[in-house]
Amino acid sequence: MSRTVSLLKLALCGPGDVAKETEIAKEVINNWNTQHGEARGFWVKHQHWSTDSHPDLSDRPQAGINRQILDDSDIIVAIFWSRFGTPTGVADSGTEEEIRRGMQCEKKVMAYFSDLEPIPADADKAQLARLWSFRQELQSTGLCSKFQSRDQFRRDFTRHLALALNEFKPRGKGIVRSAAPTGQTITGDGNVQVGRDLNFFNRPPVVNKVVERRQGCISSEQACQVQTWIEELAEGTVGLGRQQAFRMWWSRFKNRFRLEKYEELPSDRMLEARKWFEQQRAIQTRGLKTKAPEQWRQTRIGAIKAAMNRLGRSNEAYYPEVAQRLRMQKPFKSLTELTKRDLERVYTLVLRDANGT
Repeated sequence: MSRTVSLLKLALCGPGDVAKETEIAKEVINNWNTQHGEARGFWVKHQHWSTDSHPDLSDRPQAGINRQILDDSDIIVAIFWSRFGTPTGVADSGTEEEIRRGMQCEKKVMAYFSDLEPIPADADKAQLARLWSFRQELQSTGLCSKFQSRDQFRRDFTRHLALALNEFKPRGKGIVRSAAPTGQTITGDGNVQVGRDLNFFNRPPVVNKVVERRQGCISSEQACQVQTWIEELAEGTVGLGRQQAFRMWWSRFKNRFRLEKYEELPSDRMLEARKWFEQQRAIQTRGLKTKAPEQWRQTRIGAIKAAMNRLGRSNEAYYPEVAQRLRMQKPFKSLTELTKRDLERVYTLVLRDANGT
């Protein structure tokens, strides 16, 4: 029997310097469609002005993009790095106008800010200043996300997209955001009673079997931590595809702790699991330093930036301090300019600061 699948539209926005992140977002959306679209009853169509708009001289350029793409979208995903964009006549950039318009129309808006290093040498200081001001404004308004590497963006957006799409469900020929639970009026003649809020299916929906966690097993929060560890190990694996790497590390984890499902890990073994992860990461990192030096370097830089975020330290204030404490011959402005030896020294010092040791 045929089954109707509704369409949910997602607009991807951002200046030209986030083209790689935009492509990653498209891949993540396509993967979600393949894995979950049919079961969930809707398909996510990603849209970007470069591929989904057409010439229109009836109004200013951004107004045409708004009309053709933005206003018909259910979700808006905006990504920034070093550029803010070009003024539109209404806002200082097209992406800013799209975000404000989406918020005004009460659409779901997801904003991401890249902290990739180094900032392009030709970066416009005025653009950087306007971007920083807008970033501070949005962070004071709601939840935003930031990332230090494209691998982190892929992981974070995969998780965020799944959570965001949980708020949507098919209704009739369209998609609606789930509302807060309300009281349901029941009608009937005593023999048959029917609630007024019904969903009709062309075939029986898939029923997900929910298994309660066993007493003494890890909590949902701890399970998320384990998932994060496996993601990090999989992303750092050389010579295997993403899916193969994930399967390998999940298998190793379950074999190590003799589990059928990772959620069955006893909570009192969480510290042991952490030590296993740290040991595997250390082995992996040593191998990367020789076999894949560029990936090793990016892993170290990502760890340093994450530790600095926990410390609340900025590049401008912390880098000179680190250089002085390590008695380096000259200060550095970017982690990418460091030698392997100096990068390892900086990594060790910064993590000690972050861990309070």
